[in-house]
Amino acid sequence: MVNVYYYMLFMIKKTTTLIILTLLFGGCSLFNKPKTDLPAYNSRTLKDLILRAVSGDTGANKKLSNFVDLNIPVNNDYIALVIDSLSAKANKKYFIVLINYPNPIFNRFAIYDTALNIYLIDKSLNGYINESVINLNEKKLVKISESFISKDILRIDRISLYQINDTSANLSFRTFTKLTDPKIVFNQIITEFSTERIKTELSSSQVTPISGKADIFLFDYAKKEYISQSNTFDNFVLEHIKNYKNNLDKPEITDKRSLYASIGIDIDLDTIKNTGNIKNTQGYTLTLTDNWKTLKDISISDFFKTPLKGTKYINDVIGSHISVIALPEGDSSENYIDYKLTNSSAGKYRVRYSEKIDSKKDFAQFFEYSCGTKKYLLILTAPKYSYDKYKDDFNNIINSFSINC
Repeated sequence: MVNVYYYMLFMIKKTTTLIILTLLFGGCSLFNKPKTDLPAYNSRTLKDLILRAVSGDTGANKKLSNFVDLNIPVNNDYIALVIDSLSAKANKKYFIVLINYPNPIFNRFAIYDTALNIYLIDKSLNGYINESVINLNEKKLVKISESFISKDILRIDRISLYQINDTSANLSFRTFTKLTDPKIVFNQIITEFSTERIKTELSSSQVTPISGKADIFLFDYAKKEYISQSNTFDNFVLEHIKNYKNNLDKPEITDKRSLYASIGIDIDLDTIKNTGNIKNTQGYTLTLTDNWKTLKDISISDFFKTPLKGTKYINDVIGSHISVIALPEGDSSENYIDYKLTNSSAGKYRVRYSEKIDSKKDFAQFFEYSCGTKKYLLILTAPKYSYDKYKDDFNNIINSFSINC
């Protein structure tokens, strides 16, 4: 799954010129086969859930695989909310969700099925956006068009194509299509579109170095995207923006910190960051952040044959939780759960752990830590979307577990 930042200029309505953090996906999902034994949603019930989520309802947001970033101020003052549906092979139905705000930091594009399995969430869209569906042979693609302003005066158009497969969706093509400055207009037009390649032709309203050029994007089956060796028009647009000189009336943002400052937040807001130690009187430490709430000495029943007492750490923002249970001396985790801890590693502590467990809309994983006579069972549970998006962060948390032995 792609989770990379690169920067591009855009304008927030009439107040701020920004540089977007592009491809903040939660998409390109690589989940197992979606579950179909959950209640089916329709456009009306899905819309109700989305409206609750954008109003700050953590339960609704969790069902939507964290469609909204609840780490930043809630904003239900959107320009447009579009919920469209499409049918694919075997009458499989998908929902396309697009919400557009004056401030693009809140923009979202998502694809769900009727059981709310998440196929893709894209948080990188700018300006004014709209969607349409394209049929390419037997494949369904969703086209997203964006129009936004850079440097107060440059107007930019961009398109993105998302391919929907049986159990996932991914961004397969993205490029600029138009750049308008006060003196000249530059265009990139698609002249050929097939499953194998996309061909474009470049032009301008005056004779320029790109006039009459062409570009070819070949489909890479491993990466599931159309790739050009030259990216002529995209490189030209980015360079034009970079070199364009004018006096800005609106503050310009050049990084993630500045982007969040546009909504009054002056810190870097990673949802999970290893900063402080959460100490526990049961003889272990775990590195978490303030986003995690601690519930001590509670009955934990998830996955257990019989409930056990332990400590649960909950992160409502990403819908995840971690449970830690102290096991009796000489006991084994398999006496309490129906899953085998078939993997192991040795270091300061002996660690046994399970494979990733598919539990309806969540993934779960079990870790058993041993040191001397002390033994703890840690259970990580996260929505499939969060598990994949924050996998490295979860690994850091798991690796931070320390026993006082």
